[in-house]
Amino acid sequence: MTTKKIVRIGLLSALCFAATFIRIPLPFLGPNSMVHLGTTVLFISAVLVGSEAGWAGAIGCSLFDLMLMPIYAIPTFIIKGLQGYVVGKIVFMNNKEGNSFVQNLVGFLVGSIISLLGYFLTDGIIYGNWTTALVSTLGSLLTSGIGIIFAMIIITLIRPIINKSS
Repeated sequence: MTTKKIVRIGLLSALCFAATFIRIPLPFLGPNSMVHLGTTVLFISAVLVGSEAGWAGAIGCSLFDLMLMPIYAIPTFIIKGLQGYVVGKIVFMNNKEGNSFVQNLVGFLVGSIISLLGYFLTDGIIYGNWTTALVSTLGSLLTSGIGIIFAMIIITLIRPIINKSS
């Protein structure tokens, strides 16, 4: 791994961490439910760097959990790592390198399903109550939906600038 890749992953991890702090708690959906912007940054990272976004999501989002909800740190590392990796692979398929609106949207939707299922299983195990886990998936759905909308808008705005500067 090159120094440039390590720095890129570090920067994107810090952005995922900071964006996860931009959150709205949703206690009526479960004890640790919230909507946050970390997923938005994860999706943008996948479009910018491909599967390396898995590291950014895993590190940034799990550090947030380590500070505020430590029981989620390891599951988040796995879930967000897998989510970023898969989204990055999808958006870079067929030499599109994050330049296809439709392919990006498909990647974001697949990544959202990974997150939804991952946190449903995590919440079910942590709380020992699958009803609580099911209700808390509403927070995951909101976070993913917001992440998809914001990421698509931001990527549409910045992609031409990035392509021009390359």
